[in-house]
Amino acid sequence: MGASAGGLTALLDIVRGLPSDFPAAVFVAMHMSPDNPGMLSTLLGRATVLPAALAEDRQAIERGRIYVARPDHHLLVKRAYVRVTRGPKENGFRPAVDPLFRSAASAYGARVIGVILSGGLNDGTEGLLRITEAGGLAIAQDPAEATIPSMPLSAIQTVEVHSVLRAAAIPEVLSQLIRQHVADTQAPAAQTEDTAEYGTALQHSEPPGPRSPFTCPECGGALWELADGDKLLRFRCHVGHGFTAEVLLAEQGSKLEGALWGALRALEENAALYRRQAERTGSAGLLALSRQYEQNAVEIEEYATTLRPLLNRTSVQLTPPTPTAPPPDLPQPDLPSIDLAGAPDD
Repeated sequence: MGASAGGLTALLDIVRGLPSDFPAAVFVAMHMSPDNPGMLSTLLGRATVLPAALAEDRQAIERGRIYVARPDHHLLVKRAYVRVTRGPKENGFRPAVDPLFRSAASAYGARVIGVILSGGLNDGTEGLLRITEAGGLAIAQDPAEATIPSMPLSAIQTVEVHSVLRAAAIPEVLSQLIRQHVADTQAPAAQTEDTAEYGTALQHSEPPGPRSPFTCPECGGALWELADGDKLLRFRCHVGHGFTAEVLLAEQGSKLEGALWGALRALEENAALYRRQAERTGSAGLLALSRQYEQNAVEIEEYATTLRPLLNRTSVQLTPPTPTAPPPDLPQPDLPSIDLAGAPDD
């Protein structure tokens, strides 16, 4: 399950409805700041009969447990165990939802159900694509219920989701789905190392796809374009930072706003210093030099006056618009014959 802003309430509603004999492992990645005290597992544990705890690196996977991503760490699923890493941020976050979903799809293929909940922009969409491509299922919270609908809306618009549900209805659907049969076609050798595990090295390989003219907001390196057909445009730098186009726009907008404010500050400081020099030289009787300093100050202040309204407009328009209404005819639960409980040795 992946969530961001507004997702805590949905997570609590879901884990509250999971039965004590829930025969599957649950993995949770929620966007949080690096200095977050890591109380999410405690909050979830108070709402559910299932044991919930922050994941430990290389911890064995057990059914009926909830593994929660640690602050400033990615949570990755391997065959029979988890990894907790400090690999490159994705979409500006660590933990991020995409690495959790991607790694689960790589490890368990069709036995994975990805659930995307409230949050801004579209982290989790690419991971859901990997899950459905591997034969797994995608579920999205009803955008009409989500506090911030962008993440579930992106999933609905990009991925062939199995169902769109209010959070309180998700546990019953999960309980039915995981008790159905599905062939375990994912062999341990099929797993691949995820970028969020260690990052990448330029001297070893470049990201697939053409080099783009854009730079990474995290490290300033070059970005490569990673396209999933017409469904999703993504970018990755050579050390592993990843972004969807929407997140890259938001990151660029944030840095652009900072650069514009910095330029405005520099212009106003420059004008103030010219004016101070004009006063000093005027007091010393250097009237021609004083007039030149004053003229420079006036010109610089005109530049600042031109920039300020542009900055005020830009700061409003930098962030991509957030959809507020769900698309029509959202899919409803249609339970196929599928079993995510898996083989006894897993």
